[in-house]
Amino acid sequence: MSEELRIFAAYVVAGGILLSLMFIVVTVTKGFHYAKKIEQRVSTRSGSLSTISQIWSEALVGRLVRCSHIFAFLVFRNCSSRFCHKRAFMLGNPDVPLPRLWQAWCLVPVLSMYGTLVVVLLAGVFMQLE
Repeated sequence: MSEELRIFAAYVVAGGILLSLMFIVVTVTKGFHYAKKIEQRVSTRSGSLSTISQIWSEALVGRLVRCSHIFAFLVFRNCSSRFCHKRAFMLGNPDVPLPRLWQAWCLVPVLSMYGTLVVVLLAGVFMQLE
């Protein structure tokens, strides 16, 4: 592999890491605002979301954990399989209607972060090839 391609892959890795950090910042700031609204609406007494909100505070790591649980809830809620619906029910009430804007603010930054991390990992593997 040429040296130019390795340098380009290194720039992709560095830029991807910075982009992922930006998506994390968006998730724990603006996304958390909507995650709290979703938590309040879908939490049940027996659901994990109510327990998670009591355990984790609104500090940086707590916000990230709570946003991750809301992300998982929304993914399970929007899947059509019965397995996913049961998992969503374990987290909260999946039958509560939610505005699409709220869901977008909780899904898009996290999905973008994961997509960027996949590109970073692939570029890292590409750099290791000889």
